[in-house]
Amino acid sequence: FRRARDSSATAPPVPADVPCFEAAAWREGDQLFHRDPHWLGSDVASTVDLGGNRTLWLFGDTWIDPTGRGTRQGAKMVSNTVAVQTGSNPATATIAFQWGATPTGAPAALFPDRNGERLWFGNGVRVNDRLVLFFARVISTSTGLGFEGVGWTAFMVENPDDAPSAWRTRELATPRNALGVDVGFASVLAMDDHVYAFGSPANVSSHSIFAVRWPAAAVRRGDLLNPEWWAGDRLGWVADSSAAPRRPLFEHGQSEQSLHRDATTGRFLAVHSHGFGPADLVMRAAPTLTGPWSEARMVYRPPEYNRPNVMIYAAKAHPTLAGADVVLTYATNTFKFAEQL
Repeated sequence: FRRARDSSATAPPVPADVPCFEAAAWREGDQLFHRDPHWLGSDVASTVDLGGNRTLWLFGDTWIDPTGRGTRQGAKMVSNTVAVQTGSNPATATIAFQWGATPTGAPAALFPDRNGERLWFGNGVRVNDRLVLFFARVISTSTGLGFEGVGWTAFMVENPDDAPSAWRTRELATPRNALGVDVGFASVLAMDDHVYAFGSPANVSSHSIFAVRWPAAAVRRGDLLNPEWWAGDRLGWVADSSAAPRRPLFEHGQSEQSLHRDATTGRFLAVHSHGFGPADLVMRAAPTLTGPWSEARMVYRPPEYNRPNVMIYAAKAHPTLAGADVVLTYATNTFKFAEQL
């Protein structure tokens, strides 16, 4: 999506408003996801700057066609995959998708399912020579949308400059929280010697967005056990052991969204979808990471909006990509499974 000239860039920083956007589909950029006849679509689509002009894409449920015919007939859905994009402009970059394999060679999740539990990528962050990836843990159910969140976890990648097939990974110890927040699922941001992770309570439709943080040095070591939580303007950041109530940055976000600092305006921008089924892409703004956050403002209505049975979700910005002022992605799905095929 291409942003129009921002006429309010010199406005007072408080209260912040969403910059003026002129949004349009970017067909050339979208072709990035249609170059591998085995990889046929996914959820999530978060990005992590790996350095060296490389971007890591993180995907959730993904269709893999082992035959390479480019069809979902006979394809397998796996819980997570990744891709490494080389070059910052999606319209001209190269990309290499990666997934796992079973002992018999069938497609599998890169981070395997375990004991009936799947790992869905949230977001990730590179800290110096290490990469930390955040996941939601989910199980299948016979009700609702067919899944339920049961917590979060994180993995350390010790050699992120190597191909994902050669990664050395280890699961990190992560603390539970009474709110049931999937930490890191709704964006991760490295800034000012800290790593900030955002999330909303699993299985709660209001999607209040909470924030935690760690010193960047602790994240680089893989120490996530002692986060600080945002507790509002009066208390600020409090220790995980504190009895102080946690305060959300804003209400009515989404479990999957993005939050970043806009290089042009200096404002913090949050992008997410609004609606269940047919949904618009909306944006919020704030002068500081902790707010005050504006109300959500619509910036784009996807062309799939009026399609029967449609689900539109997982709207996110990708601030390290080039070729447009701000690049956004969103996922589409259907309430009728047969339509996926």
